[in-house]
Amino acid sequence: AIATFRDKTEIRQLAEELTGIKLYAEALRAQSHEFMNKMHVVLGLTHMKQYEELQKYVSLMVSEHQYEIGGVMKRIKSPVFAGFLLGKLSYAREKNIKLIISEESDLPDIYDDCIIHELITIVGNLINNAFDAVMNCEKKQVEVGIQHGDALMITVQDTGSGIPEEMLDKLFTKGYSTKGDNRGYGLYLVKESTQRINGEIYIHSSLGDGTKITIEIPNSRDEGKYD
Repeated sequence: AIATFRDKTEIRQLAEELTGIKLYAEALRAQSHEFMNKMHVVLGLTHMKQYEELQKYVSLMVSEHQYEIGGVMKRIKSPVFAGFLLGKLSYAREKNIKLIISEESDLPDIYDDCIIHELITIVGNLINNAFDAVMNCEKKQVEVGIQHGDALMITVQDTGSGIPEEMLDKLFTKGYSTKGDNRGYGLYLVKESTQRINGEIYIHSSLGDGTKITIEIPNSRDEGKYD
């Protein structure tokens, strides 16, 4: 029985690690896909010998890219997490969703790989859930805020249709979803990751007003995990 418990525990941990890797891989894939789309434009303009238009397009592309990277890196000091968010920004553009990284965001570099993994799992699943919520809405906007002070505060807010009050208590239950079968694991993983780093989850939602989820994580500076 002990061996079986250990095996199940290891399988669960592996599944959660792979989920974090999957979220990061999806972000990188979105960046690669967006880059290839832009390269197709460059190749097309080159083939048509539209060199003046090509120069304008490349200049605009470089300027936008530098502005976005600079803006994220200025606020998010962890290269891994910044790269992850840049991937999410690329994916949002593909889906015509306006993803905003709050200008007040401030995340120091994080030296603990376990903390990074948990944060990617938390934020990645919250963003994915918010994307789903706004996909069929007229206003497709998701805003992410990450602020580091007495505690690490993460907020993800969407302009979706909102969640009925009677469903709020069930949202983080394993397998429960408002979107049909074979769903309902993303927010459960958010809960699991949040609990592992002693965090708390707060959710505010009402029909027609979207949803805001806040994660509060105790400051681990004294433990040397991030500063």
